[in-house]
Amino acid sequence: WGQVSQGGYPLEVAQLKSASVPIIRMPVVNNLMLIKSAIDEQENKPELKPFKFAHAFEVSLTTENSGKWYRTTSGNYCWKLKINSRGAKSINLIFDNFKLPKEARLYIYSEKENYILGAFTALNNKTSGKFPVSPVKGDEITVQYEVPFKYLNEKHFEITRVNHDFVGVLDYNERRPLGEIAGACNIDINCDLGSEWNEVKNSVCRLIVNGVEICTGTLVNNTAENQLPYILSAAHCYDKWEYAETSVYVFNYESPYCAPLDGDPLNSISGALMKAQFDSLDFALAEL
Repeated sequence: WGQVSQGGYPLEVAQLKSASVPIIRMPVVNNLMLIKSAIDEQENKPELKPFKFAHAFEVSLTTENSGKWYRTTSGNYCWKLKINSRGAKSINLIFDNFKLPKEARLYIYSEKENYILGAFTALNNKTSGKFPVSPVKGDEITVQYEVPFKYLNEKHFEITRVNHDFVGVLDYNERRPLGEIAGACNIDINCDLGSEWNEVKNSVCRLIVNGVEICTGTLVNNTAENQLPYILSAAHCYDKWEYAETSVYVFNYESPYCAPLDGDPLNSISGALMKAQFDSLDFALAEL
């Protein structure tokens, strides 16, 4: 039940109604064209490929070069920035140089969809400095960073990628992504045929790789049986070794009953370290 966030709600900003929040707008893209391109890429390449659901925009957004600082009703200060990617079904971000101080809190949310991720805190700091986050529904999100006054002039993170979901991986729909019904061989875990896997299912996770592709993996123990959180997956899920660091691992992701409905995507752990990978055997072993 590992959680990527610490809970809570963003602080209210004093007199925000009189001051608009700066918006960064991504270049406009065509969802249908992106879907066609993703299908063509998957069908025309001989090697296995994970399912691509998002288009990546490379950016460099910090508290110094974008957004705006505000004073909160509690006396702290917060930095706010809106990011818009028109037509996106959801947006996810990848951070670099991510090193929050103990008193800081970071939220990512969609006001239109009433969807909040966070608080992210110093507990989310990684040795790699990378920090990917799960998708937030909608085509406009707000990043809100809350710190005491003494940290105003320090740089604690950089947003390096904005990923535009052109498929709708968070949509609750009886049809799978791209509008296709699941095949007869795809049995939901909560169907009668899945009953003998009710314990094993707890090990399975969904991988959101580098913010743009979806794969799956499973927790495995080792011969020492010391429960190190190893994730066994496929080499073709990671185009690069370091993509383990910018992937989100989602657990308890299952249809609530015997029907092709998507599950709750909020039980997630952010980032891992690649331990071994080999293309010829198509395996990858990462440690959360």
